Amino acid sequence: MARSFRPTVSFTDTNNKNISFSVKSYAIVKQQMKDYIKDSINNKVNVYRHRRGEWGEWFEHWEISNGKPVIVKEGWQ
Repeated sequence: MARSFRPTVSFTDTNNKNISFSVKSYAIVKQQMKDYIKDSINNKVNVYRHRRGEWGEWFEHWEISNGKPVIVKEGWQ
């Protein structure tokens, strides 16, 4: 079984600086996603994470749609 790792959040902030950091759990990522998107210059956030029982790294691209954060693209790295 693959070794799990903490989810990584990545985006470009309003100062045009690339931000990337790890978060303790995916649940926290989902709770804070609106704040991450607001801090982003283009309202897009990327999340890289492990999925339980699976090999490899899963990616998700998030945006705001109808006032809610939604995944617009996802898949395996």
